[in-house]
Amino acid sequence: MTADASTRVAVTGLGIISAIGESITEFKEGLFNGRCGIRPISLFDTKGFMTQSAAQVKNKNLKALFGSLDIRRLSRCDLLGLVAVREALSDSCLDFDNCDRNDIGVVLGGGAGGMLSWEKFRRALWQKKAKPRPSLLLSSASCTLTDLIASRYRFTGSRATIVTACSSSATSIGFASDLIRSGTHEIVITGGSESLSEVTFAGFNALRVVDPEYCRPFDKNRRGLSLGEGAAILVLENYEKAKKKGATIYAEVLGYATNSDAFHMTSPDPEAMGMSRVMVKALERASVAANQVDYINAHGTATRANDHLETKAIKKVFGEKDAGDLAISSTKSMVGHCLGAGGAIEAVATILALREQVVPPTIHLDEPDPDCDLDYVPLQSRPRKIRIALSNSFAFGGNNTSLVFGRGQV
Repeated sequence: MTADASTRVAVTGLGIISAIGESITEFKEGLFNGRCGIRPISLFDTKGFMTQSAAQVKNKNLKALFGSLDIRRLSRCDLLGLVAVREALSDSCLDFDNCDRNDIGVVLGGGAGGMLSWEKFRRALWQKKAKPRPSLLLSSASCTLTDLIASRYRFTGSRATIVTACSSSATSIGFASDLIRSGTHEIVITGGSESLSEVTFAGFNALRVVDPEYCRPFDKNRRGLSLGEGAAILVLENYEKAKKKGATIYAEVLGYATNSDAFHMTSPDPEAMGMSRVMVKALERASVAANQVDYINAHGTATRANDHLETKAIKKVFGEKDAGDLAISSTKSMVGHCLGAGGAIEAVATILALREQVVPPTIHLDEPDPDCDLDYVPLQSRPRKIRIALSNSFAFGGNNTSLVFGRGQV
């Protein structure tokens, strides 16, 4: 697949469901008002863990949105994803009667997928109180949601699921843009979905990287991350064709890059080389100079190492002076770390910042860490002229992705 740098890629549809908003309108309000979605969770018993909190989607209306068969057979991850794709497709106003569905691809990032459903199956099997339903295992593959979307909407173009830990859905957006630049497709549905599960929750607790209350990125007193769940879907189209038909263009995907630390399964490279290299490469591919960037949606997990090293990487890329002029924030302070969906949710936040010309805040940042001495927009959102923005996703295993977005039509 050979990408043509002259082919522009537009974002023409957005859909989201998260702990701070279950539609784009609600999410935007929560994002810019600094709403915290991290609270005690109810999906499973958290007794005995370091924390009992996460950014759980409150949605109590899934049964109203789906039929009984879907509720019975689909995982929570799949249901959240289908909510988001329904909104994104409606928002994009695609004319399905007059478009070639063979030319519509689906590329999503995957994470734990249907893990919560597998756990229900295992519990029923172990407790022997009832025969477990085999349908609970239908979502065992990471590609399940990708397949569901393609089959339900009869999108018969390319189909792919990318699994690179916490950068999965960010990488999927980049790969989807390549499909358009290469001329493989004119439209690609991309993003990701993730639900909380006991195994994931237990794993991060076992690593002792969770905050007992709520995460506080870049704060001197940060103690770790807060997990989250949700889904975000973006509709990407060939820019010129989208403009010609009068589509709303929320933003432009200017470029992206991926790389690997090749250092450690859970710890980032202590010199932040992977983080800095991926930002440099993304800017090069987007033909953007560092001093043209106005906002960075940071990976910002609130772990001790990540926040310090991301600060270090940004200074390497932008220089001490220009880095000091940047507005940077971690929206994980509101929506938690949504793992396989995190990159897509943060991409939507970045796009809304571009569209609204407002930088979302890093909430809970009460006492900035002297080692994290950049402008992390503490506590309150801020109006700002934003022409170009980066969204960073730095995952376990050193799977790094940076996306570069430009402002769409106004």
